[in-house]
Amino acid sequence: MNNSEPSAVSLPLSRRAQRLSAPGTSSMRSKANALKEAGVNVINFAAGELTFDACPAMKAAASDALANARNRYTPPIGLPQLRQALAQRVTQRCGVNYTADEVAVTAGAKQALYNAAMVLLDPGDEVIVAVPYWETFPTQIQLAGGVPVYVDTAADDYRLTCAAVENALTSRTRMIVINTPNNPTGTVYQREQLLGIARLAFEHRLWVVFDECYRKLVRAPHEHHNIVSLFAPLKHQTVLVDSFSKSHAVTGWRVGYACAPAAVIAAMHNLQGHTTSNPSSLSQYAALGTLMADAPHFTRQVNAFLDQQLLAACTCLGHIDDITCAPPEGAFYLFVDVSRKLGGRYLGTVIRDVDHLADLLLTEAHIAVVPGSGCGDRNSIRISYAVEREALIEGLTRFARFMAEIVAH
Repeated sequence: MNNSEPSAVSLPLSRRAQRLSAPGTSSMRSKANALKEAGVNVINFAAGELTFDACPAMKAAASDALANARNRYTPPIGLPQLRQALAQRVTQRCGVNYTADEVAVTAGAKQALYNAAMVLLDPGDEVIVAVPYWETFPTQIQLAGGVPVYVDTAADDYRLTCAAVENALTSRTRMIVINTPNNPTGTVYQREQLLGIARLAFEHRLWVVFDECYRKLVRAPHEHHNIVSLFAPLKHQTVLVDSFSKSHAVTGWRVGYACAPAAVIAAMHNLQGHTTSNPSSLSQYAALGTLMADAPHFTRQVNAFLDQQLLAACTCLGHIDDITCAPPEGAFYLFVDVSRKLGGRYLGTVIRDVDHLADLLLTEAHIAVVPGSGCGDRNSIRISYAVEREALIEGLTRFARFMAEIVAH
């Protein structure tokens, strides 16, 4: 009789899971944190967040919610009073009426985008995505069974043009994704560009997912334009996505929202009820308190800081040969073209590609950046300038020193 234990069996993951990879930002952040824990002084240009403390009004509202035991479930799609307040705010700034039934509160903007893909796309539907893109866009489209159709924007100052959209249309096109101010490039779409795309989408009966999470973080003289505000008939084909994360320095609190036709919001409600259920109740009450307090001085303070940071960063980068940047008009990113450095040698090591360059910057110069390969651009890296001034100058000094040591191929 054999009493030995049976061998363990390793069961496979789903094909869907096997196709998934971690976002480049998360991967680089993990590598940087591992070095920090080992005592290395790493400067993190990879994080997409402000170093500011949270907006005081939001902190006060969160503290009040905690003191008043706002710890229970809320409706899956968000507090009714928060949805109403958001509807009023969006109505005011867009000049187009929104009701609470057209607002979904989500666990950050990422969930709003995921919900939109899941409730609007069928397998095989095509979605036009500008390159470079925030790496989550195509992954979420694919998870929903859709097919990303990539349109390179480098020749058009990193903005999707009406002509480029028209050239990408097929009988399977279902949606266009627009992100302005843009991550990773920092570019801001101009009024006429958005108006042209809006009319085209309306004519072809396409959904537009309009991600404006950085709308409050724009460098003068540039301005943010909302696509529904420019062309009101498109409201019934548009999902507006926004978040408190970036503008209020609360990336970890996970509270965002979507505005869309009531039927779309109802479908999101059903989906969200089976995934996360409601976003954090404390974060929702904090968001509500912030809307009621209306604290524009915090945004002014953040933008004044970012203006100074951008000036310092551009001064530093201006002294480095053989690199160029996308127009840094909004958000807090510099998208740096390093293609003329690729294939060169750093201390005898051939730099194979942009991912290898990012790894060398981390291990040799102790700077964390985001390689553009995850954004569809294998020639560039993303640098966040929303760090402390001392870290910005030191990090860019290291970057300049590293780049100067690359011997051209």
